[in-house]
Amino acid sequence: MKTQFLKKKLSYKDILYKGRRLGALCLILVFGTGLVVTSRMTGEIPVHDGYALVDSLAVKADDKQEGTFEEMRAALELERNKLLSSLDSEQEKKRITGYMEKELSIESLIKSKNLPASYVVITEAGVNVTVDKQDLDTNTVAKICDIVMRETGQSADKIVIQSKY
Repeated sequence: MKTQFLKKKLSYKDILYKGRRLGALCLILVFGTGLVVTSRMTGEIPVHDGYALVDSLAVKADDKQEGTFEEMRAALELERNKLLSSLDSEQEKKRITGYMEKELSIESLIKSKNLPASYVVITEAGVNVTVDKQDLDTNTVAKICDIVMRETGQSADKIVIQSKY
C-alpha cells in the first residue's frame, strides 16, 4: 500500500500540473509586487526627450537665470567635458564637440551683428537660444533665427528663442 502511494505522488502529471500552478502563482506574485511598488512611488517621473547632452532636468529654472552667460557656458562645457570623458564612441564625441563649436560660433555671429548677448544650446531635438534682453522684438528674433538656421541647418520650428528674464 505504501508503494502505491509513492508511485501516485511521483506521477509526472501531478508534477506537471503542480509546476504550472506554481509558475502561475509566481507570475501573479511578481506582477502584484510591481503594482504595489509603482503605486507607492512618490513624485512624477519627468518627461525627457532623450536628446539632452547634459542632465538638464537636474538644473532648476532659477539656476538657469542666475549668473552671466559666460558662467552658464563654462558650466555647460564642464558638464559636457565630463560626458565626453565617459564616452567610448568616437562618433558621439565628434557629435558633441561639433555641437559645442557650433554653439560658440553662433554666439559669436550674434554678437558680431550687434544683437544682444546670447547663450546657445544645441541638441538633436533642436536649438535653444537665451537672449540677454527683456523685451524681444520680432526683428531681433528674426535675425537670430536666421543665423541659427544658417549655421545648424535646423528648421525654424526646431529653434526656441527666449528672453533670459
